[in-house]
Amino acid sequence: MTDPTRDYDSHDEAPAPEMFQYKLDDDADGTEVEDLGNYVPGGYHPVALGDVLGDSGRFRVVHKLGFGGYATVWLCHDNESKKWRTVKVMAAHASTPDCADLRALELFSGTSLDLLAANRVQLALEHFWVDGPNGRHLCFVLPFLGPGLSTVYHLYGHVPELMKDICFQLVEALEFIHSRGLCHGDFRPDNILFRLADGVDEWDEEEIMKLLGQPDLARVERVDGTEADMEPGVPTYLVERSHIEYGSGACSSEIAVIDYGVSYRASEPPVGKGTGITLPYAAPEALFSLDNDLGFHSDVWSLGVTIAKVRCGLTPFADERYDTMLEGLEKMESILGPLPEPYRSIWKGWDGVFVNCQDENGGLRQDDDSWKDESVPATVCTESEESTRQARVMEGRHPNHLQLGLIMHIDDEEAADIAAQAASNPGRLPAYKYGQEAHRLSYEQQVRYTMTDAEIKQLFDFFLAIFTWHPEERPTLNQIAGHEWFGDRHRRRQLAAAAPASPPPLKAVNTKRARSPSPLRPGKKSRVEIGKSGEEVRGSGIVKNVWASWSLYRGRIGLGLRKGAGCITRFFSWAMGKITRIISGTISTMGGFFRGDV
Repeated sequence: MTDPTRDYDSHDEAPAPEMFQYKLDDDADGTEVEDLGNYVPGGYHPVALGDVLGDSGRFRVVHKLGFGGYATVWLCHDNESKKWRTVKVMAAHASTPDCADLRALELFSGTSLDLLAANRVQLALEHFWVDGPNGRHLCFVLPFLGPGLSTVYHLYGHVPELMKDICFQLVEALEFIHSRGLCHGDFRPDNILFRLADGVDEWDEEEIMKLLGQPDLARVERVDGTEADMEPGVPTYLVERSHIEYGSGACSSEIAVIDYGVSYRASEPPVGKGTGITLPYAAPEALFSLDNDLGFHSDVWSLGVTIAKVRCGLTPFADERYDTMLEGLEKMESILGPLPEPYRSIWKGWDGVFVNCQDENGGLRQDDDSWKDESVPATVCTESEESTRQARVMEGRHPNHLQLGLIMHIDDEEAADIAAQAASNPGRLPAYKYGQEAHRLSYEQQVRYTMTDAEIKQLFDFFLAIFTWHPEERPTLNQIAGHEWFGDRHRRRQLAAAAPASPPPLKAVNTKRARSPSPLRPGKKSRVEIGKSGEEVRGSGIVKNVWASWSLYRGRIGLGLRKGAGCITRFFSWAMGKITRIISGTISTMGGFFRGDV
């Protein structure tokens, strides 16, 4: 949320017609569809099921995946690759050659798709243009992806390690984006999706429809009820967005950060425009339109709120639908303390009334500078409001809210099955189906999950480090990754990055006739070799060679293979393959010797 008085560039909003002549029919109430009023010149491109997009009709439209203020998003079958693709059709007013999405593509040009995916970043695979009755539209082609992260807590919140893995991926993704000098600008759960499992993008259409459900249509009609022909820029129906269930069995646990439509270089903050990020995820500098202060640290704030939403199922400072900026600031003050400068002066100019500006009768003091006292909250007007506010804080919304626990519409057996799947197959979101209506279980049967006191303590230490009024006081992403709440994930990542991709090759074993005394004969000196570490490596034959290779293989550390019985067990498992290949080579050479080839 930003200052409503701010002037925006003309391409930020679609032109509004004087009077829109169309509406959805009465049966469409409650459907999840885009704003019909955006189908005007400069707005959305009308797309119907079965349409083809791109050169030579390459992309056939099959279903609606989503929509936003700037675009509609469609599931299409690519007749060239024979895969399912996401096609995002931008509104005409947002389709410019220098738009942020294209600038992000340019910034990451030369970066392989594999490297982007490994760092949880998903950019458009390609783009093209479509001319239509409402203007010229830029279209982005992306892989077919899964659901967003907004409600993942409600099914998997009782599996803390899975939740932490997902949240750690968020840190990794943002760290990689920032490493290229780019700020995302709108980092929140709706712009972070789960990838689908391998092969889903090649399913046949029948399987896809089972996954998404058949399209639901909302008919469009004229306001005056006449049967006159529709204008070419208005569709005859809208398609309700589809949903992929977390527990469908089709979702990977890997995430992909999408939507770079308001991204910007850290060296070039969007002065005079802001990013338009929604109230719950906006840092104080974004709320108060201090665009020069926007940067990496603004994304860090949004990351903190996103992690709170994913792990705790809540946004700490504002509800996503109902809260106002005043209510958001009130919650911020209840956690972070009174509003400081420079925000305080801006808020005074917008709203103007502080508790310490009141006289004894509750009237506004004239020419009084007491509002500058930063020890007093800025979001209350009277002493009575202050006492009411303190009572709400004492109710303990933070952290007592987490101690109330999560009521899950599953029973103990189902909860245990989900946890077991997460442990046995961490690369896939656990499969689960409600079977009947969610209320099929009695209150007593439903699982109540509550975080441990230890995790609650760690989480609030984590959040209080991130949520600070002043951007420069927020931690770096590397510091966030190393926080104790993430356990040893950061250390494991560092070790994996330092370890070689594969163990070094073994030296060939000398299988020719020995021209020197055997090291195993009595009275003869055993051969001694010196490893890289300077240690003597004694012995001979297969075991010596394999052990020498193993002890020089730094990758064993990255695999968590150190001292102890576990190390020995893993060493022999690893070594068997090496030994088998060496023996095969030895037998082959011996055969050649007896044939006279050697």
